[in-house]
Amino acid sequence: MNIEGVSHSNIRTVSRTGTVKDSVPTIHAYVIQSYQDLGPVSGVEATGTYDLFGNIAPIAAVFSVSEPNGYEIYMPVRPGYSSTNLSIAVTDPSAEPFSSGKTKSEVVDAARKAIDARIISMAESGKPFRTRTNEAVDWYTAFGDLDRRALSAIRTDESGFFSGVEKEIAKSIMTQQQSLAMGMYHGPKRLAGTYAEIGGIDPSDHMAVGKAGALWLDRVSQEEKTTLADWMEQRAAAQYLYENAAQQSGIEPEDLSSGFKFVDMLLQAYLELEQLGDDHELNYLPAYQKAWQMFVDQVPAEQTTSRTLFF
Repeated sequence: MNIEGVSHSNIRTVSRTGTVKDSVPTIHAYVIQSYQDLGPVSGVEATGTYDLFGNIAPIAAVFSVSEPNGYEIYMPVRPGYSSTNLSIAVTDPSAEPFSSGKTKSEVVDAARKAIDARIISMAESGKPFRTRTNEAVDWYTAFGDLDRRALSAIRTDESGFFSGVEKEIAKSIMTQQQSLAMGMYHGPKRLAGTYAEIGGIDPSDHMAVGKAGALWLDRVSQEEKTTLADWMEQRAAAQYLYENAAQQSGIEPEDLSSGFKFVDMLLQAYLELEQLGDDHELNYLPAYQKAWQMFVDQVPAEQTTSRTLFF
């Protein structure tokens, strides 16, 4: 099974018989052209936190605003707003300008209030937040104060503070951060030509893409690694891409082990599927099922032993 190329949502693989398989693994990369045709018709649900007088509650604790790193242009905002706290994750996924010093529950509360404050500000300008805007400008404007850890907190939160739409927005931005970090363009179509100069990674170099992805994913928050299933899948997929490309090039790959046994097990499942061929499915492999069980089993223990996880 040889890597053929990277599509908008997965690594396409070609088996020894020449048939194309899209089952494993998944790597994110695509271009945002317009969000006019994406997302639900209705706006974000009213899930904000307000005081007894109907006014927006103040944001809990202070946060900082990151310096521009050049990637904020791919997360366009309305005039007067900033997306640098979102873009900083492309070059430093461990940066926590918004969530530093906060527990998971405090991050959830602060993120809710920060989003509400921006949405209210947008409405007061005469142009309320819209789910569908060209180049997702309103998405970045509403979420612009948040860092990656806060986005991850939104995706995994089960308190009901965030609507399904908001969780999808957080997921999309996190996907974009990872894609840009791995050398795969994800942003407004009009700016695609500028990315080659700032990205620095050839997207056709699967060794470089996979290694960049693995090392970048290793730097995200411990919360994301232990509570977000996407991290497990993406981490294994990045390592698989790197090792597969190295093998195809006759190069001895570096050891990119993540330190998490469930990632190792998922990677083993990918390799087993490659050996078994087209008549087998990933979901039915014992290694795949074991990887997921290992991930699920470790989540409660991690949440009770780290101050930055669920409380």
